[in-house]
Amino acid sequence: MPLEHRILALVFQDFEALDLFGPLGAIVPRSDYYTLQLVNVHKLPAPHGLECSIKNGIGVIPNLSIADVLESTEPFNTLFIPGGLSMIHLLDDPMLLKKIGHLVDRAPNVFTVCTGSLILAATGRLNGREATCNKRTFDELTPKYPSVKWKRQGRWVEDGKFLTSSGITAGIDAGFAFLARTYLAPESRFDDEQVPNHDGNEAILSNFDKEKALEHARSVAWSLEYQWNEDPTNDPFVAQSVW
Repeated sequence: MPLEHRILALVFQDFEALDLFGPLGAIVPRSDYYTLQLVNVHKLPAPHGLECSIKNGIGVIPNLSIADVLESTEPFNTLFIPGGLSMIHLLDDPMLLKKIGHLVDRAPNVFTVCTGSLILAATGRLNGREATCNKRTFDELTPKYPSVKWKRQGRWVEDGKFLTSSGITAGIDAGFAFLARTYLAPESRFDDEQVPNHDGNEAILSNFDKEKALEHARSVAWSLEYQWNEDPTNDPFVAQSVW
């Protein structure tokens, strides 16, 4: 297998900055294993345009367009989907959702933060799966996707290859859970491949060491002086989810 874990993160206008920079900012810069490329979901020519976050106007320049990724045969390991204000408009674009669905099928792992799970749900790939979402939009938007087994209580939810997290800082806790389920120690990076599963089940690497991955997740959290909530059911915000 490749000696890296390639993450493709979807970005769009008015994405939520903390959704993206929280978990991926902790995972990628400190790693010799994970790499990150930003994928613009719109049809934009090179260099694929500037996308700005909501609230603070932080801009990012995507590395790729979604057309680039769909045309490429280069494998990737994780599709990452943040939330954000204009996510609502993406839900009304069936052609775009079809393209995202193709990427979901190709991805051995899918990780969403906040309302990113609604984009995933709109592709139909979460049908029959457990998932969670931002609590502030939970009652309004999750009923639109009744085939998903929505869980109100949970910092994050794991079901097969899907890791969905609540909003917004829950994505950071989920980011360390992502490390604990995907990290390969240097001595384990050989002769293995994580093949995408179209039925949504998790593709386990035969040389994956759960204890080493968990140790790595805890080590990264500690180095960042972050107190990782390792229990996804320990969700103090569920009682405050009526706004």
